[in-house]
Amino acid sequence: MKLLGPILIAPAVILVALLALPKLDTLWMAPAFHFYVVSGAALMAAVICALLIEAVRSVRETRILYLALSFMALGTLFSVHGLTTPGHLYHEVYPVLKASPWASTFAGALFAVLSTISVRGLTDEHSSRRLSALVFVTAAASFAAFIGVSLAFPTWLAWMPTGSETFRYSLTTVTVGMLCFAAWRYYQSYQLARMGSQLAMVVGLIFLAEAQLALGLGRVWHYSWWEYHLLFLFAFGAILAGWVWEYRRSNGVHAIAEALVMRDAMAQLNRGREESLVRLADEIEAFDIATFGHVGRVAAYSFVIGKELGLPPAALRRLVLAAQMHDIGKISLPLGLLMKPGKLTAAEFNQMKTHAVKGWDIAQQVKALRDKGSIIRHHHERFDGKGYPDGLTGEEIPLESRIISAADTFDAVTSERPYRPAMTVEEAKAELRRVAGSQLDPRCAEALLNVLERREIQVTPPAPTRTPEVATAG
Repeated sequence: MKLLGPILIAPAVILVALLALPKLDTLWMAPAFHFYVVSGAALMAAVICALLIEAVRSVRETRILYLALSFMALGTLFSVHGLTTPGHLYHEVYPVLKASPWASTFAGALFAVLSTISVRGLTDEHSSRRLSALVFVTAAASFAAFIGVSLAFPTWLAWMPTGSETFRYSLTTVTVGMLCFAAWRYYQSYQLARMGSQLAMVVGLIFLAEAQLALGLGRVWHYSWWEYHLLFLFAFGAILAGWVWEYRRSNGVHAIAEALVMRDAMAQLNRGREESLVRLADEIEAFDIATFGHVGRVAAYSFVIGKELGLPPAALRRLVLAAQMHDIGKISLPLGLLMKPGKLTAAEFNQMKTHAVKGWDIAQQVKALRDKGSIIRHHHERFDGKGYPDGLTGEEIPLESRIISAADTFDAVTSERPYRPAMTVEEAKAELRRVAGSQLDPRCAEALLNVLERREIQVTPPAPTRTPEVATAG
């Protein structure tokens, strides 16, 4: 990862050096090599497009279709640039040779942007899918027509002013801007889930943005011009390599697809975890059997609260991991205490309360959890200072702990216990309002209430279990 930054910057540095020192920007006319480089890049784009179309079958997400169209544009339109290379199908330079790379990168960048955003204004998901399918069919037919018309009438794009500096600089600015926006969106997704397929998209899109710069600024048949051809290869190669690695890691295309469309953030986070942490989270759930599912629900509620409060992706990732591990200290408690049905005695409750400090102790011994230790330690503090273990108050409590406390409280009151029934969602919302400012941070309670009012999460209280209920500290 430390080398990734310099690797991504290197093409831009090389381009600047070639443009600043014309003696280095050597003329090299190699039509045959050009034909094979472009054909190879177009073939790699076609493979990526095929993989994405296959992914749509396992993940019914419209944005996958737009991403497939992005690579379809990059592959099909760019293939015209190779097929019209002098010395193969044609023996002179036609306008389509010069214009096709511009059409390819612009269309590819446009659909890459569409793959990162949601279509608004549609009444339901079915309408969105129908619109996306219509766009896909129309665009695919247009790309096929572009190839056919370009090969039959290679002069038809003579109207495109590819020799004009105004045209080149303007289109380069727009295209680079779109590619950088798409790369930024995929980087946000990567910050959250840290999956190889997401990082591969970031790398590929940055290489394509640099390829556009070389296309717009380079001199034809000189090294600066060749650079954009090689960057196409590097971009598609990086994406394929990242996807192959992710496929081998997760044994399925669906995981790649879900990561690319930034869907199901909780599933992405769990796939991005080290196996040891996933096993540890499972062990926490299994150990506290009567509240099975509690850890996952608290993590999910914490995520939506954090998102409502505007936490960035990296902070959300940290929050969710801490939420998944917030009860890790219970592993150190006697099984008899955890498995006792009914309410705890005062002495038992005091022993139960030690799980917060025990969780902090465990976190200090696990490198991936060390910086989350204070969050785990303070998730039972109260906003008014009457919580445990340290009696912190207000802003003294880490924000992540306050978020987890709100999520933990909401899940507790909407879950059935042997000594009380589960509250309805409306009753739980009233309870959140009641304890806001005393037990809970008012901002965190309000954030959760806002999400619940908008019905952005579905609350399904767990079904009563036949096993003895576990008494918890709440």
